[in-house]
Amino acid sequence: MKTYKYGFEMIFILIVGLLALFVPVIVKTKSLSYIIAPHAFLIVMGGTICAICISFSIKELLNAFCSLKLLFVREKKDWTILADDILELAKIVRAKGFLAIGEVVDYIQNPFLNKAARNLMEETDVKTLEENLRLLCFYDNKDDFKNIEIFEEMGGYAPTFGMVGALMGLIQISAISSDPKALLSGIATAFIATVYGVGSANLIFLPLAKKLKNILDEKLLEQEIILSSILDIANMQSSVVISEKLNKMLCDKEIINEGKVIPFAA
Repeated sequence: MKTYKYGFEMIFILIVGLLALFVPVIVKTKSLSYIIAPHAFLIVMGGTICAICISFSIKELLNAFCSLKLLFVREKKDWTILADDILELAKIVRAKGFLAIGEVVDYIQNPFLNKAARNLMEETDVKTLEENLRLLCFYDNKDDFKNIEIFEEMGGYAPTFGMVGALMGLIQISAISSDPKALLSGIATAFIATVYGVGSANLIFLPLAKKLKNILDEKLLEQEIILSSILDIANMQSSVVISEKLNKMLCDKEIINEGKVIPFAA
């Protein structure tokens, strides 16, 4: 049965970050008008969105924003089940041969391990099997790398358009310098646009990219463990040897269940 872990604390952290940026200004000035500038927001966000739409396809952008659900709800990894499935495959192959994998492959819940086991059943040449699994890993993760790239690019575009907003504010000042109110409005646009650009990049876009990268790193670790184990099975390694190797591969990662390190029984 699949279990999920939730990360809604990110919303709370984001709210706290925004409050930390803007509350001091509100307390000092007693007004929201000094930090709310729709025209500056439009310059920064509108420019950033347009630039990202030019750089990437609509499908890629939709995939990137849909991937944000992983920040809040994603499947919780059960490393014991993964280890048990790997060891069971090793025992079956040693006892009955590669074709016997077909008896249990439908019961393997991990998607990548399932695909890897099917490849093992069809291709026993270790070198070719490794090439197939590396290719499978690449295609399985290419969208994730693209999603990270999109948010990193947005984190680069936003400060640039903040500077554009600042320049436009200066242009406004030079064009109507005789009107004091317009002069103040231009100065406000210049500074607020910069704040919006730098703030959105460093508080939203780049942290989102980093969080997605951390999730991908965990996925890549899992796939590397599976790939290494499948190759060991292809080389007819015993379940005892594979069990010891699993322990070594996970020793630096705190795999904890109810406060105890999970043992891998051979």
